[in-house]
Amino acid sequence: METRIWLVRPLPHGSNHMKDFLSENIIAVGYPVGEPLSGCSYSQIRSLLKDNGWEEGIGNVNTLVHGMSVGDIVVVPDDNKKDVYFGKITSDYQYVEELDENIPESGYPHQRKVEWYFDKKPLLRSELPDELRGSMRYPGTIADITKHHEHVFKTIKDPSLNTESTLEQKAKKVLEEMLNHEDPEIKLKAVEIVLK
Repeated sequence: METRIWLVRPLPHGSNHMKDFLSENIIAVGYPVGEPLSGCSYSQIRSLLKDNGWEEGIGNVNTLVHGMSVGDIVVVPDDNKKDVYFGKITSDYQYVEELDENIPESGYPHQRKVEWYFDKKPLLRSELPDELRGSMRYPGTIADITKHHEHVFKTIKDPSLNTESTLEQKAKKVLEEMLNHEDPEIKLKAVEIVLK
């Protein structure tokens, strides 16, 4: 399965929680609705949000609850416009009941655990590739920026990620088949390709 890359803003429930994200190893969205959403469908989540006056948050909440996967990468630009943090999602959706309250210091009960890269230190936005910086102009809370996976993988250099494109994987498979072919000429051709 493809590793997806998500842009996540650290502003659940209208205030900056970057410090909490780092200290608690989480990403989160606000929208306190009084209950966990793991067993809820898209329309059930939408209905709960609507009842609380937050129907516009359906995309963010549904993505955090159902769209993200363990192993996906998050790019979290701090609100200071210069620091950017990178992390890897390590848990399924989690609900934190004590944060399910409608106050600015709290109000971010919908979470996922993450492991932060670079010892929780930020990279400077100005030093990131142009395409990646451009994607950070997206005004929403959560966005799928998987199309920039190459830049993200080069930036974080995580050996556990499968950073090969599908084309490279297919090419290796064909080469492997050629090396195991019964025709010696085909085998020889494969050996020449590998040793080039």
